[in-house]
Amino acid sequence: MRRPARAVSAMLAAQRQDEEPALAAPQTFYADSGGNDIAWQTLGEGELDLVHLGGITTQVDLLWDLPEVERFWRQITHFARLILFDRRGMGASGPISPQALPSADDWAADLLAVLDAAGSEKAAIFAEREAGAIAIAFAARYPKRVSALILGNATARYLRAPDHPVGEPPERAEQHCAMLRKHWATEGLAATLVPARAGDSHFLAGVARLQRAAATPRVVEAHTRHFLNMDLRDRLPSIRCPTLLLHRREYPYMDATAHAQYLEERIAGSRRVGIDGSESFFAIDRGDEVLGIVEEFLTGGRSKVYADRVLVTVLFLDLVGSTVLATERGDAAWHDLLSRFHRMVRKQLHRFRGHEVDNAGDGFFATFDSPGRSLLCARAIREEARTLDLEIRVGVHAGECEVVGPSVRGLTVHIGARVMGEASPGDIMVSSTLRALLAGSDFGFRRRGEYRLKGVEGRWRLYALDDSASDE
Repeated sequence: MRRPARAVSAMLAAQRQDEEPALAAPQTFYADSGGNDIAWQTLGEGELDLVHLGGITTQVDLLWDLPEVERFWRQITHFARLILFDRRGMGASGPISPQALPSADDWAADLLAVLDAAGSEKAAIFAEREAGAIAIAFAARYPKRVSALILGNATARYLRAPDHPVGEPPERAEQHCAMLRKHWATEGLAATLVPARAGDSHFLAGVARLQRAAATPRVVEAHTRHFLNMDLRDRLPSIRCPTLLLHRREYPYMDATAHAQYLEERIAGSRRVGIDGSESFFAIDRGDEVLGIVEEFLTGGRSKVYADRVLVTVLFLDLVGSTVLATERGDAAWHDLLSRFHRMVRKQLHRFRGHEVDNAGDGFFATFDSPGRSLLCARAIREEARTLDLEIRVGVHAGECEVVGPSVRGLTVHIGARVMGEASPGDIMVSSTLRALLAGSDFGFRRRGEYRLKGVEGRWRLYALDDSASDE
């Protein structure tokens, strides 16, 4: 069974990550917190204020470059005004000495300064990982400024103690700190923190770049060690606001479920919800699920489905035998030929009103608002490619996709790539879905059989465009 070419497989991963955010990031301001400059932003105009606090990988300007994070934050503005900030010593906020790190109360004072600067009298606080300590300290110290508390993979005390058996052993904390110090700002660490994206070099490079902007390895180790040694258990009885405890069921850096159970037993009226997966960042994996839970917790309902979904036709194509051709022709000649091929493809996409989503060397991914035009375009590209002594294969499918700025995502996209993976050289292969949309048209198809497409349930009937055949 054929598989999509490596170029198209890479393109599928890369199209999820764009160099520029779909919309401009909000303006960054600075609040004064005891003589420290605290970088903060706000977005949206909802009646409810929601502060989102991430962990150590924070830089409020550059986090917007990660499409998943941008989408996560912009979705929050459907039900709340979003407030973001970098705590002192991290990201765009003023630096501090790693030898004199603030207490959780000092960092809580940074949050208070940001709320005052943003004109927020009361806000919900959504804190993930070690930032949970700041949120706990703030909710206990400034109860009148907190409408609700959401803690994700958080703990009141990380380390094990005689009276805290759910804590982690000291050697695990040491291993974690050593790993951060050694591998901080590398793609290897990014792959460890976000294993689902370990094969996406574009994403990993972006996270590594973000980490370099957030802090140096020495600073990160010092901050992490500082948080891992905090003990805020005595603050828990003082928290009186509604509290939601989110935890990854397979979180690798601590038993997040056990720590959430501990918090649930000691924060009056709190509620615990487990989320599948092991990712460190909720925005990267199951973000829609988390946002739905958060909105319902804060507002009592869900205002929308957390995705803009539209019906589109997706087209994947790649050159057949490109590796052999590149070897035969040499680098310079192959580069010139590939440039001519790219220009030709883009000319036909423009002619048939297709939208180029991405390309990776010898492959293209495009969308159309008409299945018929997608096939006319594919046919034109195939014929013109042959004038260059090139052969292509094409896969076309139609269905609902999630559209986030310039990115197009969802199962429909993956099915389209898999359909192309079953095509022979010269084939324009289509799914039964697309063929049904063209019932009664002048296009002819020949049935190619039923296939199991990797990652897709059931068997799929595929057809090849055939100008000499009647529609079977």
